[in-house]
This record gives sequence, structure tokens and C-alpha cells, in this order.
Amino acid sequence: MNRLWQKLSEHDLVKGETPSEQQVFIPWYIRFLQGFAGWMAALFLIASFSAAFSFLFRNPNGGLLISLGVFCSVIAYVLIRTQEKDFFEQLGLAFGLCGQLVFALGLFYLFKPQYKTILFMLATYQLLLAWFIPQFAHRLLSTFFGLLALLIALDLLGLYGIGTTIAAVLFSFIWLKQNRWSRSYDTWEAIGFGFAITIVFSSGYLLTGHFLLNDHSINSSSWLSGHAQLASSFLIALVFINVVLVLLKENKIKFNSKTAALSIFAAILLVLLSFKIFGLSTGLLIVLIGFARQRLTLVVLGSMAVFSFFSWYYYNLDATLLFKSITLIVLGMILLASWFFLGKIYHKNNNAVAFDLRPLNVKKGIVISTILLVLVAINFNITQKQNLIENGEVLLFELAPVDPRSLMQGDYMRLRFTIANQINKKLYEASQHMTIPPTQGWVIVEKGENNIASLVDFYDQQDLLSSQYIIPFKYRNYRVVFTTNAFYFQEGLANHFQKAKYGEFRVSSDNEIILTHLRDEKFNTL
Repeated sequence: MNRLWQKLSEHDLVKGETPSEQQVFIPWYIRFLQGFAGWMAALFLIASFSAAFSFLFRNPNGGLLISLGVFCSVIAYVLIRTQEKDFFEQLGLAFGLCGQLVFALGLFYLFKPQYKTILFMLATYQLLLAWFIPQFAHRLLSTFFGLLALLIALDLLGLYGIGTTIAAVLFSFIWLKQNRWSRSYDTWEAIGFGFAITIVFSSGYLLTGHFLLNDHSINSSSWLSGHAQLASSFLIALVFINVVLVLLKENKIKFNSKTAALSIFAAILLVLLSFKIFGLSTGLLIVLIGFARQRLTLVVLGSMAVFSFFSWYYYNLDATLLFKSITLIVLGMILLASWFFLGKIYHKNNNAVAFDLRPLNVKKGIVISTILLVLVAINFNITQKQNLIENGEVLLFELAPVDPRSLMQGDYMRLRFTIANQINKKLYEASQHMTIPPTQGWVIVEKGENNIASLVDFYDQQDLLSSQYIIPFKYRNYRVVFTTNAFYFQEGLANHFQKAKYGEFRVSSDNEIILTHLRDEKFNTL
């Protein structure tokens, strides 16, 4: 540009100083095509590379795979660092993710079966990549993968739920120190979002009773293994209250003021509620920090987490639909009254609002991506359930039904299973020697004639016969519950389903079960 301007000046075609270079505007669809082309190029290059070095995977060598993974990460760093084009940025991202996968495989081949060492090393490597490779998506994913490896390692050490709490503490610390990010703003922003996604993901696994390494925790006798979600909710609730106090101080609101009193009172109420609805404190923490830091992405993610955890609690609530309906009505009235009450208090004094209500300036693409990710996860779960219904092994559980009325969804049948009564009896006998009874567990059932299941024993890592299956159960209110204790049907068909003698379950290879039909005493599907 400078030499061209100089030559034009020599021929008196232009006058004045060299104009500053302006960045060329590239439409979003062109950038999308460039990024897509980068991914396609990366896939072809990686496929060619894998074919050329296929011997590494036929006879795996941990050291070589680790070196190859580091090499791919270096290529990713060079491409992203030196090139400012979407094509090279996405090409670098693809190489970076491939390098992380190969590095992880190398660690497993080199150090197996020292899984704790493997996971701690992998977590360290991932977090280093999150810091050094300057690309938003790469940093976010590397943070998530690194924290996930760390959480699994802590689970292997028996510290169930503690990793989620540590991640929540670091998440709040990072975002509360946003004004100190300075030149590392882009780095800490991506890492902060990675922490947010991690604590939601981990809280969800704790809530459903599955740990990040399920086979290890399936028979642990420690207190944390049976109460990880309670311990995690309690500790994250303390983090939530601390964040409320920090934000009050940050906004120069005195603790003896009306706003501070209401904020602390509301925080304590929400914390108490989170002990009943596990995971709620996680979503509230993300919403609070997102609102305080004007981050719509965090507000949306936290709100979806709150909605999901409350929905899970509502779905698993061992009560009639009438009681559930009344609960929703009461909760709605409380929220409406709170909105009206706060509106009255602050109507005359808008300056008393604790937090800034300026428009939230965030990247809309991140919000849309988050929503799409949730929708993909939901549809993936639906697909898994459908596959289980179609291809799962059939087990028949003998049952004794009860038939109350439902005011919202026609009729439904409450189910009591013979096997559940047998498990309940065994748990009662075992609880005589326990300080705290278990909240969940696994039993072995055996498929007999006509696919009828019979109880064998509690699962204790013993080998199974081809006709035996591991069935998970929950222990709630001194009752054993499988996936559901109700079967819904069209209104007016109560007499038809009174003939039910068995519940038909489908069981997957990873021990997930779902109730699909009811059968009569002749094993006909009703």
C-alpha cells in the first residue's frame, strides 16, 4: 500500500499522506463458508495422516501418540496465531481437537491402568492449551475437557461432588474479578464460559445419580457416594451466598440497608430451596453472576439450568399429579407476590436497585449456540430412549396396581412391584446396621420363563450370567422406586388396565430401563 501510494505521488496522481488501511468487511455467509472449508480441509488432512501412520494405531505406542498429539497442538497454535483468516482459524481448531484426542489416547496406552495419574495429566495439558492457544472455541472446549478430566479424577479418589464445588468457586472468582482481566480479557472470557458449562454438566450428572465414572462409584460405601448431590448443593449454596455478599459490597450497598436485607433474605430462601431441588443453587449462581456482569449468555445458561433442575425435581416427585399441580400454583403465586412486593418497594426509588440494568452486550452467536446445544442434547436423549424402546431386552416385573384419579391427564395407574417389595425388605434389614440408609443402588435380576424377572441379590461387582441384568433403583420415603411408579393411559380405560399383572420394561446394555407396556396374566399386551 505504501509503495503504491509513493509511486502515484511521484506521477502527481495523488496528494497527501498515505491513507490508513481499513479492514475489508466480509459478509457472515462468506466467513461461514471459509470456516466450513477449513473443517473439511482438516478432516481430509487428518484422514490422510491417519492412513499414512495407521501403524501407530494397529500397535499403539503411548509415547509416539503423545508426541503426535503435541505436534498437532503446535500446528493448531501456529495456524491460529499467525493467520487471521477464518479458514486457517477453523483448520487450527480441528487440528487442536484432534491433537487433544490423540494425546489422551497416548496417556491411556502409556500409563494404563493408573487412571488417576492419566486424568490429572490430561487435565493439566488441556488447561495449558486453554491458556496458550488464542482461539475462543478452542479455549472454551479445552477448559471444559480439562475440568471434566479433573472431576473424574476426583471421583476416582472418592471425592464425589467436591470437584463441582471447586469448579463453582473458581467460576465465581473468575467472573467477580472481571475488571482485572486487562489484556487477558479474551482468555478469561472463554475460560469463564467453560467453567459455567462444566458446573452445569457436572451438577446434572450428580442430580441423576450417575457419577462421571459410574462403574467406580456403583458400590462405594462412603457417605459422599450416596449424598454427593446434597453435599454439592450445600457447598455451592455457600458460594452463592458469598457472591451475594461480594456484589452488595461491590455496589456499595450497606449490609444494614433495606436492599441488603432483602437480598440476603432472598438468597437464604433460595439456598434452603436448593437443598430440596438439587442443582438449583448451580443455576442460580450462574444467573446471578451473569446478571451482575451483564452477560446474557450466562443468564440464559443459568436460567435453562434452573428450569431443567426444577423440571427434574417435578418429574421425580413421588406424589400425585394433583399435589404437583398445587405445588406449581403455590410457587407461581409466591413468585407473583414477590414481583408485586418488590415493585411496590422500589417504585418510588429506582436508584435503590442493586444492579445495573443496562442493555446486555454479548455475542448473540454464543446464546444461539447454547440454545442449539441444549436442543441437540434433548433430541439425543429422546433418540436414545426410542432406541431403548425398540431394541432393549424385555423384562416383566410382577405388579400390584392402584388406580387413583388424575385431574390433569385423565387416568393413571400407580404401580407397586413385587421385586421392589423384596428389595425394600432387604434394605430394611441392612439399615439396622447403617447410620444413614442409601438413597440409590443396583440389584441383579434374572430373566426366567416368559421373560419374568426375579430378584437375585444386590450388585457387588460380581460376574453376571447371560440371563442376568443390573437394575438401578432409588430409595425414597422408605419405598423402592424404579424408573417410574405410574403408568398413564387414556381417560375411560381404567377397567381395561385393571387386568394388568406385569409391567413390561426394556433394558439396555448399560443398565438403563424404561417402562413401555402393561401385560395381563396371559402375557398379552394391554
